[in-house]
Amino acid sequence: MNNILLNNLPLLALNQLVSILYLVTTFLYGAHFFRDMPLAKKYKQPLLVVTVLTHVVYLGLLTSLEGYKINYSTVNLMTMVGLTLTITYLFTEFTTKSDKTGFFIISFAAGAQLISSILTTQIQTTGITFSGVGIGVHLIAAIFGFSAIAIAGIYSIIYLLLFRQIQQNRFELLFQRLPNLEILEKLTMHAVSLGFLFLTITIFAGIMEQRASGEAITLFEPKLVTLVIIWLLYGTGILIKPIIGWDIKHMAYLFIFLFLFITILIVLMMFFSPTFHGSTF
Repeated sequence: MNNILLNNLPLLALNQLVSILYLVTTFLYGAHFFRDMPLAKKYKQPLLVVTVLTHVVYLGLLTSLEGYKINYSTVNLMTMVGLTLTITYLFTEFTTKSDKTGFFIISFAAGAQLISSILTTQIQTTGITFSGVGIGVHLIAAIFGFSAIAIAGIYSIIYLLLFRQIQQNRFELLFQRLPNLEILEKLTMHAVSLGFLFLTITIFAGIMEQRASGEAITLFEPKLVTLVIIWLLYGTGILIKPIIGWDIKHMAYLFIFLFLFITILIVLMMFFSPTFHGSTF
């Protein structure tokens, strides 16, 4: 099998190390959140930084090899989503000084990276990739867009769980450890705004690149139609609260649905379609 990892054992070892670091980091964040372990509290953030740096080094070495570039394959997308989710959360943790939602975000990032690590060793490598600034912007914006959608979905789930505990006068673990509802609402809407911005960039960068390459734009391509619908729903989500007064509790269901829908879509594409735009890994 012509596989970039199986033909490079140090790179394969680094690939596995990244997944292990994600799992250990997730464990430490979980141990701090659920058990309030002092050792976990002390080492979880430094290990998260090490995990991000190791992941960046891995992707740097992976893409520096001749004939290989990050492309539209769903396997590549999963590892990039894991990285962007973690970087986004790490930035949030440093700026807000709040580490209460880390376990939930990093768990999803760890799952994405673990799936990517396993499948990368099973897939043959080919030289077909995409190039060009427009395509690069399109791909990166799509990755950050999905990461923002994932974060909004996860925060919405947390919001509803905490809201239900308060409603039932059950002041248990989630109430004691999580930020209050107002902060969770701000975090959710911030992620939604970022998601809408990145999806807008994704759509327009893709259109501009297709025009520059002379390719015809297929308006009714299922993937394009799906992307536009999600973009419209997120745009509506930003406007609906100040205009209609729809509260975040109702909007949370929409954000959770979109998060689950896109996650299921990507998982299905990993098994039935190797890429998002017809290239191979």
